Amino acid sequence: MVVDDTPENIDVLKETLKNDYTVRPALNGALALKIAAVYPQPDLILLDVMMPVMDGYEVMRRLQADETTREIPVIFVTAISETESELAGLELGAVDYITKPINPPIVKARVQTHLALREARVKLEQQNLELLHEKTLVENIITRMRSTRSFDDRFLRYLISPADRSNGDILLSSFTPDGRQWVLVGDFTGHGLPAAVAAPLISHVFYTRAREGKNIEAVLEEINDVLYRQLPANVFMVGCLVEIAAGRKKIKLWNAGMPQCVFMQEGKVQRRMGSRNTPLGITAQIDIQNSHEAFDARDGSRLYVFSDGITEVDNPEGGLFGCARVEGFLADLAAGSKMPEELLALLEEYHGSANFSDDITLVEILV
Repeated sequence: MVVDDTPENIDVLKETLKNDYTVRPALNGALALKIAAVYPQPDLILLDVMMPVMDGYEVMRRLQADETTREIPVIFVTAISETESELAGLELGAVDYITKPINPPIVKARVQTHLALREARVKLEQQNLELLHEKTLVENIITRMRSTRSFDDRFLRYLISPADRSNGDILLSSFTPDGRQWVLVGDFTGHGLPAAVAAPLISHVFYTRAREGKNIEAVLEEINDVLYRQLPANVFMVGCLVEIAAGRKKIKLWNAGMPQCVFMQEGKVQRRMGSRNTPLGITAQIDIQNSHEAFDARDGSRLYVFSDGITEVDNPEGGLFGCARVEGFLADLAAGSKMPEELLALLEEYHGSANFSDDITLVEILV
């Protein structure tokens, strides 16, 4: 569309562009706004600055204020060549300037350039919409794959707060036929689709072997093997695997890259168990026998496992929430004065908002 109050100027631009484009004229700003809002909308507007009643700047302001016309590129056409005038137009949202008298080759080149840019932008937006649709579809599939009736939440309290729908943290829990409880807390690299896709693989191994009553060391080796063989090198899992013996008096724990696990009795920290193994899926073999901790437990003991999405929450000054603050909350949790979900309010207060960059997982196992 060409907007100019002088018919002769419109004729010059129409003559320049008629062989390549359909040119719609508008003799004033009010008419231009009406045309711009009606489908099919113009792909580009050549807008004269100096017009009576409503000048080009005001037309531009109104175009920008309307969501239906905001994205139409506008090139100002003016006899004013001062830098301040050009800057004013560009600040309002114009994409370019053409000065009078009209130079047809220059007009053609700039129109062609900005139409190509608009076409590329529209194409990119369409591709982004398609990708978003595909991502949502995959997320729905993964969510269904992750949902399982095999999860047994006896003796557990937990908080899982994903950064997005494709959660990179996992929590699995099951009992073997002979009464052992297995709990796996995992945190895949990242928190997008690559991480979320891996979770069903691990879930299948975990629950199948639990039903079969397998040796937990063999299960850990199999999980590592599946991650190593079937996933890209940049997708791996830090995790903590726990076995509570039948009778709930003995505990085995493997920590592979997770923050230190905390074991509490009578409200006091008895053990802190840091990582003693590499994350799962990085190497073909892992040290199973020498990388676990085994210890006794009494009735009422509690074991806490949490992801670094909690400890690495930062405040506006860049400080991290850290393990010490987590342990302070765990003491309240063990005493019964807090619930797991109350941690989110504490993290939000520390961070200054509820927009966390990583998945947040906290698990309490009552022994």
